[in-house]
Order: sequence, then structure tokens, then C-alpha cells
Amino acid sequence: MKILSAPISVCLVLTDVCSFKCRHCLNFWRQENNRADTLSRDKIDKLASIFSEAGIFHITISGGEPFCHFELVEYAIKVFKKHNFSFSCNSNLILATDDRIKRLMDLGLDHILTSLNSYDAQTDDYMVSCEGAHDKILKGIRAAIRNGMRLSANMIVTKRNKGHVYKTGLLAHELGCKKFFGTRVVPNVLLKDVSDSDFSLAPEECLYTLDELLRVKKDTGIMIGTLISYPLCMLGDLEKYHDFVGRGCPSQIGNRINLNPNGDIQACPHSDASVGNIFKQDFREIWENMRPWHDGSLRNPGCKGCRYIDVCYTGCRISSSVVNKSLNAPDPLMVNPGAIYKDYKFELEAGIEEEIKKGCRFTVPKRLRFREENDFYVINVRWANAFTLDKPQTEFLKKYWASGKDFSLSDFGEGNLKLLIKLFFKNAIESADLKHIPTKDKVGCSIDPTMLR
Repeated sequence: MKILSAPISVCLVLTDVCSFKCRHCLNFWRQENNRADTLSRDKIDKLASIFSEAGIFHITISGGEPFCHFELVEYAIKVFKKHNFSFSCNSNLILATDDRIKRLMDLGLDHILTSLNSYDAQTDDYMVSCEGAHDKILKGIRAAIRNGMRLSANMIVTKRNKGHVYKTGLLAHELGCKKFFGTRVVPNVLLKDVSDSDFSLAPEECLYTLDELLRVKKDTGIMIGTLISYPLCMLGDLEKYHDFVGRGCPSQIGNRINLNPNGDIQACPHSDASVGNIFKQDFREIWENMRPWHDGSLRNPGCKGCRYIDVCYTGCRISSSVVNKSLNAPDPLMVNPGAIYKDYKFELEAGIEEEIKKGCRFTVPKRLRFREENDFYVINVRWANAFTLDKPQTEFLKKYWASGKDFSLSDFGEGNLKLLIKLFFKNAIESADLKHIPTKDKVGCSIDPTMLR
């Protein structure tokens, strides 16, 4: 197991201030008080220096609602750009205008994740506890799309809106969103009993959600996914549900931390447990405090022996904690490892291996970023997408990345065919000789296709 020296990305809560009070809000404190911390410019400067020194690649500007302090969003982007981070933003967009979107795009922001919990205005307004919210959200989405912003829409699925997935996905596509996520609700950690609430979904309800997402994809072509993983044994048919196989758990993988404006850090945005305060402690010390999340300690013992454990990570640890009262308890949607009756299926297009063996050329794109660890490297493909690779192969890539020259399998090593294919499907290398490969969009962020063939 490879333990990272720092996360790949940070979900940075710029401000606690929000224009909504969502019933499903992941911010545990919102249910108990009106906390309203906001980062200062000086603290943003300090954080950028800490993140840069740690080798972090990507910052997601989040909230609260970051547009409530729009000038601070602009300032943060300028600072992050100066430190060569990639960055994105989470926003409900009700404060978006043409001018604001243009200003952010001029600064280099190219993606916003927004919320769209229902096509039905009354349901949407109910879920965010704000009358008239739905119309304002649509107005903000249209402003973003109109000005060229790449937009993804996320629908939190509860008992209240579980029957709205298909029509909401159609609306997201009609508006111009590039991706549509149908994300299972994670019960807030302060809830005492979720058994009879909007926040308790049965496996069959979740499968219905996923079936509706697949129907949206089939009818519109929009990319689909989920922001919270499902236990793969609940899916059963991994070939059918391949779009939802690779999500994993970014907190257990070590890819992500959540940072609040008061400096408290959580391993998972849904958690209420601070592992340290970045303004009071050394960041490396805080990272070590997260070791149980990274070394497998929180995995449910009942999943031991499952061949997909390093993809599934035994499901959502916070849902396990809220419902089953322990971080390493079974995910409430878990069945058992034997319930997977159809494996994830990855088939290469006919002839691709032969084409590679014949000498097709590859290049290493300049967008790649590298971070050296003790005995391996982290390769950042783009945004927060990253994976680990052993040193000899990474140093080979770094050489061609620096020179701009192309290479073939014979240069990389005839015995490394499978690894070369993995790098190609992970978008770590490119080839003008291998165009229009349909299965490239099938590989999830935690899937190694060469290991599951």
C-alpha cells in the first residue's frame, strides 16, 4: 500500500456564509449554530505557500457559497494561479451574473460544479430551504453556460426526489451541462436516527437512481457519475454499472482533505472530526493524524478478500458511522463481496495491442505534473486526477515530457505493454496513431484496466 506524503487536492471552504440552508447539507455545524467564518486574504496567501510546499496539485474553492464573497474568490484564484495550482469552484450559482462569470473565466477558472436537486421547482426549493431558489439556480446556470463556463450539475438523491432523476438529468443536458451526477445522500453526522427520514435510501432505491442515470446517458449522451461511491457488491452487475465503479473514496485513497475557514481540517468533508488546525499546527503533523484513513484501518473487515477492495474502499465511511455507529462498520448499502455476479468488463478494441507492437508513437503531454515520494511518484494528469507510478517508469516519462520527443513500446520496454496501455487509458500519454478509442471514457478514476481484464 502506497501512502502519500500529502493530498492531491484540497476542498477549500472559503466561507461558511451561504445563501441556502440545505436540509441535506454536509456541513455538520450548520444544524447547530450560525457559524460564519471567512478566510482573509492573508490566510489565503499563507495557505497557498503551505500547499505549494507540500506538493498539492488542485484546489476546489467551495463553501458555504463562495460567491457571497465574490472578490475573495477572484483574489484566491489569482493567488492559486501564481502558485501553479489548478483550480475549480463549487457554487449554487444564484449570485452568478454574466459579468462575474466572464471575470472568473478571464482569471482562468474553467469549471464550476453546481447543484440541481430537481427539475421540479417546489421540490428544489424545499431541499435548499429557500423559496424561489430553483428559478435563481436556473438563471445562474444559464449565465455560466452562456459565457462558456464548463459546468457539471450534481443532484443529491434523497427519498424526497428519488423519482426525479431522469427529468432532472434531461434538464441538466438541455441547459448545457457537460456532466450530471446523481449522488446518494450522506446523512449528516448530527442526525440521531436516519431510519425514518429523507436520508435513508434502500439498495433498490439506489439501483433505481443508477438505472435512471443510465437512461439519461442513453437518451442524451451526457456524461454521468456519482460524487459518493456505492459499495460495489450492491451494484452486483459491474458491467452494466461501469460508470459508477471507479469513484472510490478520495479520503481513504489520500487524494483529498477538507479545510474550513477557521483552519480545521477533516479527512472527509462530511466528517465532524478535525484532525488538526493548519493555522496552529504543522501540515505534515496533521497529515500524519489522518493515517488511519489511508492505511486501511477504517475499511470494513467484512470486505476482506474482495478483489475490488482497492476500488470500492468498502463504501462510504461516514454513512457507516452515522447509520452503523462506527467508521469501519459496513456501509448501510453493503450486501457482501459474493453479491458481485458480473465483473467489471474491460475489453481493448481489436488490434490496439498489435498497433502498439508495430511501433505507434506516444508523447507525454505538458499538462502532466509530477511529485516525488519516497520510492514512487505521483503523476497528476489534470485537475485532481492522479495516480502513483514506480520511479523508473516515471523517470522515463519525465525525460520525454521535458524533451517533447515521442517514443514507442520498444523505447519503453517490450515487457511493459500492459503498463503502456494503462498510461494511455489514464491519459498520461497520448498518441496521434490511436484515435477515437470508445472505451477510454469507461475507465473510472480508481480503475486500473490492465488488472481487471
